[in-house]
Amino acid sequence: MSNNGMTIADFARLLDVYGSDRTRWPVEARAGAGQLVGRDKAARRLLAEAEALDKALERAPLPSLAAEAALADRIVATARRSPRMVPASNVTVTAGVRRATGNVVPLPSLPARPRWLPTGLASAAGMLAASLALGIFLGVSNLSQGVVPALEDMTGINLGVQPRAVAQVDLLDEDLL
Repeated sequence: MSNNGMTIADFARLLDVYGSDRTRWPVEARAGAGQLVGRDKAARRLLAEAEALDKALERAPLPSLAAEAALADRIVATARRSPRMVPASNVTVTAGVRRATGNVVPLPSLPARPRWLPTGLASAAGMLAASLALGIFLGVSNLSQGVVPALEDMTGINLGVQPRAVAQVDLLDEDLL
């Protein structure tokens, strides 16, 4: 970081955003950038590269409105020729065969939903009740004592279970002799 606050990264960002033309730079950045270019070889190299890019862009031909319109027409014509997937309402079924008109690809019909499968609020309530029952079962059973440490070892994630205490016996302890 220099005394004026302009770094090489700041200068590179300035060139990326505003280009090499110093009149396009923000007024508050011009002095700091000028000082940085005056004393830093890397900044001079970045400025030279930005100037070369600006010159190349100035020489590039501008697209004509007719060329842009022709390109847009080609894109629309290609989109109209390519197949589209649409809902079954645009597909006619004749003698058990699904047919589509134009550039429409018929989607395969989905099998009917079983009647026993709940929908809407009943489905959400059933899933919540099942997850509650599973959580209570795992909490009450001793299954979690073996599974949780194994999951912690496998994933490396601490699940908040207290580490198991391991008793250490000092064989030279006088009280135990």
